[in-house]
Amino acid sequence: MDDLIAELQQRRTASLELGGAKRVERQHNQGKLTARERVDLLFDSNSFEELGQLTNHVHTPVTTIPNKQTPADGVVTGFGKIEGRQAAVVAEDFTILGGSLGINNFLKKTRMIELAQRDKLPIVWLFDGAGARTDEFIGEGLAPMHHFMDVAKLSGVTPQIAGVLGPCAGDSSLLPAMMEFIVMVEGTAMLAAGGPPLVKMGTGEDVTKEELGGTDLHCRVSGVGDNRAVDDADAICQIRRYLSYMPTNTYEYPPYVEPDDSPDRRDEGLAGILPENKRRPYDMKKIIDRVVDRDSFFEIKSDFAKMMITGLARMNGHAVGIIANQPKVMAGAITATAGAKHRHFMDLCNAFHLPIIFLMDTPGVMTGPQSEKEGALRAGMTIAHSFAFARVPLLTLTIHKGFGYGAAAMGGLGAGQSTTLAWPSADFNAIPLDSGIQAAYRALLEAADDPAAEQARLEAELGELCGAFPAAEQMKIDDIIEPAATRPRLIQALERALTRRTQAPTPATRWGILP
Repeated sequence: MDDLIAELQQRRTASLELGGAKRVERQHNQGKLTARERVDLLFDSNSFEELGQLTNHVHTPVTTIPNKQTPADGVVTGFGKIEGRQAAVVAEDFTILGGSLGINNFLKKTRMIELAQRDKLPIVWLFDGAGARTDEFIGEGLAPMHHFMDVAKLSGVTPQIAGVLGPCAGDSSLLPAMMEFIVMVEGTAMLAAGGPPLVKMGTGEDVTKEELGGTDLHCRVSGVGDNRAVDDADAICQIRRYLSYMPTNTYEYPPYVEPDDSPDRRDEGLAGILPENKRRPYDMKKIIDRVVDRDSFFEIKSDFAKMMITGLARMNGHAVGIIANQPKVMAGAITATAGAKHRHFMDLCNAFHLPIIFLMDTPGVMTGPQSEKEGALRAGMTIAHSFAFARVPLLTLTIHKGFGYGAAAMGGLGAGQSTTLAWPSADFNAIPLDSGIQAAYRALLEAADDPAAEQARLEAELGELCGAFPAAEQMKIDDIIEPAATRPRLIQALERALTRRTQAPTPATRWGILP
């Protein structure tokens, strides 16, 4: 037995050497941490329980690498604690054959998916790998689909998070695209079905990794990525912070954190954020930061579809989702990308029992030829499905504009809110008043001696019917509040709504076909 124990210790020690000193040095010279260093940062100290440490590659008749050795077969897997709560990890090891996918490597990954499903634990993927190893997968037949299906089934049951920490192609680019939260490291991360050499062979194009699938492309243009990180440590810090708002699984409610901010805090400065000239833009994030618990707002997809703001926050210690229009970008209009961003985040919050606060200031769904080409109508209408199956408390506050379907998508009349509030500056209409008058009173304006004066007269007359006070008089909103009272009034409504939590939570369900 002593000999066997000694061999076990020797094998474990060998696996900790990763791909060897030279490859580890190369990894560090590229500004990247090793897989094991990343795992150490992710988990609380001394909490990591590794599975599959002794795994090696399968033996094949032909290999291009003499004396091939793959400690842990190029992927570190196991469980640990994040702020005292259990989670799973799959960390690809680029120092072992570029983090490529081997058969046993694949078995380790599918085993972790299986255990995360069975034990209902979050799974954090730290991607830094290439596609399949030709010498192992050649002759294996039809490519597998089952692991993608298992990840899909896990969606909305336990949090699934991806840190993209290096150039990823093949399977290591497909799996991250399925995750609920994706962080990409600037300068090193890439997500692409095939790398630049494959693109050159297939299309003749010369592209860099950044042009093909870098952080800027996916976080700003495609929306595949959610957040940027400056380095591995920042990415892992963001992953830990994201999980701090989430329950361990959908059979729990999100964790409560004792607040250090008063629920009764008024902010007399809020009213000054909205310009006197209502046509001028302002930054909605200034309102968010002053309403939520101090320093609690964690924005998601900040670079993508900037006219829509999504993020996690706390209100008197309760984890919530924030969906807000951004008037400083396209006046807060809902484009196809903004609609997709809204819908995805709303579904995320509903899956993990996070109440949603809507901050409305939108002129409606974006119109024009380009908007129609992008499918803004269809993207916008998927939001109706999210409202139809939402089970979490919804709270709506209108700051200024609430026009047409854009207003409906931010929590319109009958959307199932626990409260609908408005600042005195709120303005409601089917479309902006000035353009509505030009459409409805075209003949009258053309016949007028002074069309501009007649337009102004109509705007003044009809404008009396469009503000917050007429809406309150007709019980189309619950109340008009002073801007300074925004935080206490939202917290009052939220904590009243949370009394519905009388039974153990269960996974969200939905039916139908998204448009």
